[in-house]
Amino acid sequence: MTEAFAIVLHSHLPYARGAGRWPHGEEWVHEAILGTYLPLLGLLHDLRDDGVAYRITVGLTPPLLEQLADADIDHRFVEYCDDQIRRADQDTKRFGGDGDTGRGALAMFYASLFRSHRDAYLRRFGRDVVGAFADLARTGHVEILTSGATHGYLPLLDTASVHAQLAVGTRTTRRRTGIEPRGIWLPECAYAPGLEDIVESYGLTHFFTDPALLGAERLVQHGHRFAARRSGDAIDAPLVDRDDVEVMRPYLVRESSVAAIARHDKVAGQVWSAMMGYPGDSAYREFHRKDERSGLRYWRVTDVRVGLGGKATYSPGDAFERVRSHADHFVGLVRDTLARREDRRSSALLTVTFDAELFGHWWFEGIDWLGRVLRELATRGPRPVTVAEYLRTDPPRERVELQEGSWGKNNDHSTWLNDKTEWMWSELGRMANEMTSLRTVLITPGLRERAARQAARELLLAQSSDWPFLVTTGQAGDYAIERFRSHALRFRRSAEIALHGRDEDEVELRSLERADNPFADASPADFSVAGALVAR
Repeated sequence: MTEAFAIVLHSHLPYARGAGRWPHGEEWVHEAILGTYLPLLGLLHDLRDDGVAYRITVGLTPPLLEQLADADIDHRFVEYCDDQIRRADQDTKRFGGDGDTGRGALAMFYASLFRSHRDAYLRRFGRDVVGAFADLARTGHVEILTSGATHGYLPLLDTASVHAQLAVGTRTTRRRTGIEPRGIWLPECAYAPGLEDIVESYGLTHFFTDPALLGAERLVQHGHRFAARRSGDAIDAPLVDRDDVEVMRPYLVRESSVAAIARHDKVAGQVWSAMMGYPGDSAYREFHRKDERSGLRYWRVTDVRVGLGGKATYSPGDAFERVRSHADHFVGLVRDTLARREDRRSSALLTVTFDAELFGHWWFEGIDWLGRVLRELATRGPRPVTVAEYLRTDPPRERVELQEGSWGKNNDHSTWLNDKTEWMWSELGRMANEMTSLRTVLITPGLRERAARQAARELLLAQSSDWPFLVTTGQAGDYAIERFRSHALRFRRSAEIALHGRDEDEVELRSLERADNPFADASPADFSVAGALVAR
């Protein structure tokens, strides 16, 4: 019997290169690099240098990989970092002149922190965030997950588009990291029966699911079933009754050889829950209040019932004292949860999943919390593992039937498909049909072939789950609608040039290619049902 613990961080941002800055657009990427990815990389590299035997699983979605590796974003990120340093320096002088020693000290703290991150970006990691993650993967400390090309919501896409999302997504992960991915973060943890067979056809061995999808309750009223072949030897494994499914055990999905790993709601909720999560502690930095002049944050949570105007001044020293106690509490919760399992004779994998951007960006102290947790687990257990490592040493021997659904509200598709967004899915269906027609036409090399590839890129970008999500939540609805419509327009213009383009269209095509340039190897051929899948 083995007991192990897996932390999985899902890193994803919409493709926003050159598509606006503040408050919506490319600045999302700049903020995440400075607030999350650089501090996280610094921590993980430091732990490895110190000989700490930690393991962690990190998903890096293809649109994020493409943006992190983009030369324009690299240049503009350094400008953004310099601007943050300038703002902190100006605040230091301003607060010093006003006699505000508390915020003056914080401004100096920020200036020093930003300079440290800038130096790490330029020197320690050589302006190569992706390469810094890949380096950790090569030494076995990090497992890198792939995802759909643009984080498309797979159960609501046609089968050919699902293949395109996975074909381009896995190729992008290999091309950008040099790593052969084995695990995938299904966008929004969205699953429909048969998807596991398509996942398996791309050489992937595991994905993550919401625990509700292990249950007996039907979550989606009118379900979708992908046409799929039987695969692997898993059909010989016993099917577990839903009443006997355990959240701390990986299972093969239906007749495939692909494993599903469920997150542990209670343990993970100790971090992200709005009611009991650590980030809501009164000593931690308040994310939502910024200085009116500099935009920097000088206040602490204080009390969740207090309005932003009533927040007290932030103290890093007090906050990091809370980090120590919260990390120790979390490790104790992990150990207690494993100890209370009913069946102690079997192996167990306790898995928690979080958005990576929670750490450092949203929860400023989260990186330090994570570091203390990893050190304690590596020293005294339970052993931290990557999911791929665990599955190699203790492969699943039972299979389950998963329910269709997602991590979203009610665990169904309604966060992405509803009255506000239905028009998007209708438009995506029309575009997919147009892509099918384009794929069957002989495209001449040169300008028309380039235009066909651009059309494939634009359709993938329009399929991003971020656009309907932002419309539903209202966080950036107008921005998401504008982005969706712009990709649809560029798709149709690219397709028109692919079919009828002439030399005089060269300037316009170059403009389209400059506007959206990820996935250099994408093509209409990706929108095909690979492997001649046969319906059950």
